[in-house]
Amino acid sequence: MRVRIFHTIPGEGRTSSEVYARELAEGLRRVADGEIEISHWATSGPLRRAAGPVRPLARVGGYVDRYLIGQWRARGRDADVNHIIEHGYSHLAFSLDPRRTVVTFHDTMLSKLRARELPVEAYPRLAMLGNRLNLTAIRRVAAVITVSESSRNDILRFTDCDPSRVHVILEGVSERFRPPNGKGNGRGEGLDGRPLRILHVGHCGVYKNIEGILRALPLLLARLGPRVVFVKVGGPFTRGQLALIDRLGIEQSVRHLGMVPAADLPRVYADADLLLMPSFHEGFGLPVLEAMACGTPVVASNQGSLPEVVGEAGLLVEPTDTEQIAAAAERLLTGDRLRADLRQKGLERARAFTWERTARETLAVYRNVYDTSRRTASVGSDRE
Repeated sequence: MRVRIFHTIPGEGRTSSEVYARELAEGLRRVADGEIEISHWATSGPLRRAAGPVRPLARVGGYVDRYLIGQWRARGRDADVNHIIEHGYSHLAFSLDPRRTVVTFHDTMLSKLRARELPVEAYPRLAMLGNRLNLTAIRRVAAVITVSESSRNDILRFTDCDPSRVHVILEGVSERFRPPNGKGNGRGEGLDGRPLRILHVGHCGVYKNIEGILRALPLLLARLGPRVVFVKVGGPFTRGQLALIDRLGIEQSVRHLGMVPAADLPRVYADADLLLMPSFHEGFGLPVLEAMACGTPVVASNQGSLPEVVGEAGLLVEPTDTEQIAAAAERLLTGDRLRADLRQKGLERARAFTWERTARETLAVYRNVYDTSRRTASVGSDRE
């Protein structure tokens, strides 16, 4: 069985989707026992590259790269099974045989924005037009994989997809994410004068609620002193977020590390006292799982998929409640017993999420799509 994985455009910043694609492909090679032959395809994104650092031009160029150039170049790229690994590229199904196409649907963030279900003002109109096109295309494909029950419920709410074609297959966590000493996260216990590091990993988009973290930081500084530091990994802060940092007077307590190489991420997680992820919405929330696997306790939003991933291994908060966010972080930073308990629960929970399981369940979807498409083709040829 020939499987072609359709990737996102390089440089678009869809880090989690590409981690998913890479880990899935490696998992499939381990579990498929030679049953499948995997190839990869992506359009290069020439207009985005040409625009360089001019962000408005790069954004528009990116849409042209994705919806016009990429669409055109995808024609005739069919394999026995086509797997579009990011639902923002579902429109490629118009250039592929939908009977042989699988799409991984990560989240309905844009649909929720359009429905005014998230407490943010941003309404990216070009993105919304693209989202409508993608939702139309996704109705045509043979199978849809969602990475959480939350995402499955959302896609069925926002589209008329056949529920029997929508499969929940959870993501996994790489084995390189583990405590450096095999037990804890490498940080000392108690408030012993060292910096207290609150970590966030991911981009700074509207639904990540970076503003909620920034507004909680002065409360923590007032209660725990200047040792509290917010460490940010991922893309740059927005202009609004930079203005908020300046207005709150917390510049000295914010450390932005930028894009950290994948090999260095486990140490960054292990050096943190907690991961704080109060997103308004997530389709899965891979940083939460990676942090738990490294022995780092988690404070996460009670919205979207995050409760599914965290379970009872972390503290859940209402993302619009700044006081609740700060109080949960304070509990973890000052409670040795709670921190140790959640660290152990997080390690145990993370062990249940493996890329091998993800690969086996995905392979089962491929087999079904392949067999069904062959039967359909055979019936069609018999009628001719």
